[in-house]
Amino acid sequence: MIKDYLKITFRTLANQKFYTGLNIVGLSIGIASCLLILLYVHHELSYDTFHEKAERVYRVGLNGKIAEQEIFTTSSCPPLAFTAVEEFPEVENATRIFPYWAQQIIRYGETAIFEEKVYFADSSFFDVFGFKLLEGNPATALVEPNTVVIPEDVAQKYFGEESAFGKTILIGAEKVPHKVTGVLDKLPPNTHLHFDMLRSMVSWPNHKDQVWLNNNLVTYLLLHEGASPASLEEKFVSMVIKYVGPEVQQFMGISLETFAQQGNKYGFFLQPLLDIHLHSDLKDELEPNGDITYVYIFGAIAFFIILLACINFMNLATARSANRAKEVGVRKTLGSLRSTLVWQFITESVVLSLIATLLALGATALLLSPFNDISGKEISAALFGKPWFIMALSGLMLTVGVIAGSYPAFYLSSFRPVEVLKGRLKAGMKSSGIRNVLVVFQFFISITLIICTILVYEQLEYTRTKNLGFEKENVVVIEGMWPLSRGQQNTLKQALIDQSQVINASISNNVPPGVNNTTVFRKKGTEDDILISTYNVDYDHLATMKIELLDGRNFSRDFPTDTTAILLNQAAVKAFGLTQAVNETLEFFGGDNGRQDFKIVGVFKDFNYETLKNEISPLALFLTRQGGLMSVRVRGENMPATLAMMEEAWKKHTPGEPFQYHFLDESYDALFRAEQRLGKVFSIFTGLAILVACLGLLGLAAFMAEQRTKEIGIRKVLGASIPGVILLLSKDFTKLVIFAFVLAIPVAYIIVDKWLEGFAFHIEIGPGTFVVAGIMALLIAWLTVSWQSIKAAAANPVRSLRSE
Repeated sequence: MIKDYLKITFRTLANQKFYTGLNIVGLSIGIASCLLILLYVHHELSYDTFHEKAERVYRVGLNGKIAEQEIFTTSSCPPLAFTAVEEFPEVENATRIFPYWAQQIIRYGETAIFEEKVYFADSSFFDVFGFKLLEGNPATALVEPNTVVIPEDVAQKYFGEESAFGKTILIGAEKVPHKVTGVLDKLPPNTHLHFDMLRSMVSWPNHKDQVWLNNNLVTYLLLHEGASPASLEEKFVSMVIKYVGPEVQQFMGISLETFAQQGNKYGFFLQPLLDIHLHSDLKDELEPNGDITYVYIFGAIAFFIILLACINFMNLATARSANRAKEVGVRKTLGSLRSTLVWQFITESVVLSLIATLLALGATALLLSPFNDISGKEISAALFGKPWFIMALSGLMLTVGVIAGSYPAFYLSSFRPVEVLKGRLKAGMKSSGIRNVLVVFQFFISITLIICTILVYEQLEYTRTKNLGFEKENVVVIEGMWPLSRGQQNTLKQALIDQSQVINASISNNVPPGVNNTTVFRKKGTEDDILISTYNVDYDHLATMKIELLDGRNFSRDFPTDTTAILLNQAAVKAFGLTQAVNETLEFFGGDNGRQDFKIVGVFKDFNYETLKNEISPLALFLTRQGGLMSVRVRGENMPATLAMMEEAWKKHTPGEPFQYHFLDESYDALFRAEQRLGKVFSIFTGLAILVACLGLLGLAAFMAEQRTKEIGIRKVLGASIPGVILLLSKDFTKLVIFAFVLAIPVAYIIVDKWLEGFAFHIEIGPGTFVVAGIMALLIAWLTVSWQSIKAAAANPVRSLRSE
């Protein structure tokens, strides 16, 4: 029986090469797209699942509120981790990470490289996390001061094929010798915790800091089996009262109770390790995370692309049912049961699905590498050999085959042989109601995706080109300035300014968008606390960045007292409720000297020093004469020669130190790199969805032209023109596309409007985008149909009518 099914199947497919090809190509594209998206979704959902104790690991976050400003951050204080171990029975172990946010220079022999992520970690790190050591003892690797653990791929940069274990490297501007006490396997891509090196926490001078209000590291807790995280979070309240309360009283002069009565709050919460990548977007994340919303979106796109491919199959099968009606009638007359016919048609569908799946699997393997480049992921083809993947692929193939073939199977097998053989079903076969509904649905999905893609592109372009309140273009930021003395830094700065290619230069300890230090200020004589971001700059920072000064003056060498002066942005002035900010005095809670007074000498215009997802928040600038960065504004002409000049000046004044730099505008672009990549992926799959829909439309257009061959011949004999015939064949599809467009408008608007809520600064959704999308959809439909329409209209009517 199966042999007969297959024989008839291959015979039928061979006799209908055009429609078979359309179905196979459509299903192949749909399945390949679905496979790529499934691999992407699996990769996103697999973050940190490789840790043996992942389900019991939680990150401690800080949730505070000061002067109506909400604080949600990954940062916590040094004493929290082991206080939790000692005082709460739910906690089995804890570890801390201090993410040294600045680059650090690493030296070994003649090799000197800036590393981005050199973190400090407690010796308990490997008790909590499941990273594997290739060399070294995980229990002792980070116990001693001045020890370091290095991933294998990083070690190869310094030691080549030699073993790094036991070697000594020099870290930082101070060239502190560190012994390599562990070599890690290469870090997996699916972790939120990537680092270049781990230094022992005891090497960090502040690792025993007991100040609870000093939040500067990341804390992870390992809970006992069966422990309740909710119960532990409730106990955090008493911990805050016990330890944070006295410090609020000491530093701010009010009790914790009064602090809360003023509308403020301060507390800790737990985040499951497995939720961090897709469900966390806190301040001071170790690296940009994913977003569960995008996982849902891509999952939906995969579903719709497969659905579109199945709709194509059903559309073409039902459309061509008239050509197989007599076959069904004859076979029923000869004794075939309806169940036999159903299985025959489903077999044809499953065979088509199998062929398409094999082609899709090959296409997925070929496209995986470029897909990784576009998406910024490291999805492995090794998944193809996993049992779950093979089962999922087989299930997908059968599901697509059965769904795509089910309606045609039951529809065709329901024909009554007497009616078919008398030709009474011919008119019914031309009934296009269900096909029209499916075509509308296809273009509804396609147009919705087109509108969303256009609006996503417009938002990403807006973030790239928006005026941030200062000029980020043509600013080169030289890194690694800390090894230079104050005199060396100023000499280098002057040497660069003397060059014709350089407009200005500024030394600072930070530059936007990497401002990550916040502290509490209070207007002198009041008890209103304001949380403000800060960084230190020299006299030329505003001029170099082209930040507009609105009131007062800039820092000046003519005022020695400017060491206790401060510049505020408009948002900070507004937060303090000041009408005249200049000459007001603020109390600063931070630094080594505790509470200090700073005089406001100037107010500068708000600028976006963070991501455009956030409103511009209060910012204060302190004066410094030495920093780790130098921002150099250049003319932008012949940039390679300018960079070569800067490197030459660097080597002249800082012999032996590597020249490291980045462009300021590229740092801002990096903030939205994840969205930009997702936008590209979204565009690609939108294009594939449209292609699948067009393949179905092409098949239907070919069928309609075939069915109306004699009608077209008669019209041409009676004087119809080719454009008139083309219009005749195209107008029905045009109506369907317009109807789908009307349905797609509100759905696309709601989807994109919800997405834009995540941006404090975003585009306004205007009618122009919808008009463009509608025109694009019509053009796509017309171009798809036109080939078959022109072919039918240009045919010689004698050929179609000679049998009459």
